Amino acid sequence: MPATLRSNNGEAEFTVEFREYIDYASEAGFESAIQLRGQHWDGDHTHPLSGSIDGLWLRSADLKGIRDHISHWLDRPLNYLVAEELNREFELARLPGQTIRIRIGPRQDTTSHLNPVVSITFSAGGLRGEFHFVTDQSCLALFARELSAQLAESDEKAV
Repeated sequence: MPATLRSNNGEAEFTVEFREYIDYASEAGFESAIQLRGQHWDGDHTHPLSGSIDGLWLRSADLKGIRDHISHWLDRPLNYLVAEELNREFELARLPGQTIRIRIGPRQDTTSHLNPVVSITFSAGGLRGEFHFVTDQSCLALFARELSAQLAESDEKAV
């Protein structure tokens, strides 16, 4: 089951596909793939963009960290869901030559009003890039639930 973090306008998303539960150097984790989907504007037209990276190893503890951070923020009453209090950075890929960094926080090049901005930087070998979008509470809640389901399933396998 994948976990997908969507933009609040539905035009962009970051998806983690969990392929296999694998321990690496005595750490629990998943062989995974990520997919990025969005659009870019050339001044006249909108064009789709997408990309994927296979063969990433994502540590379970890091996935739990981002899930818990989002869940704790969402547990607050609606009038206390201040986007700045969600700001943080998470490193998900930890093998040599791999980076998946998710940063929740403002960007000078993005207008987000009161919604959180998600920036994803990635590298795998010589491939490097950055992707960002504005999300909202409902998109974050769905992402946290999907992560929880996958992590619960892997915890059952580990027992």
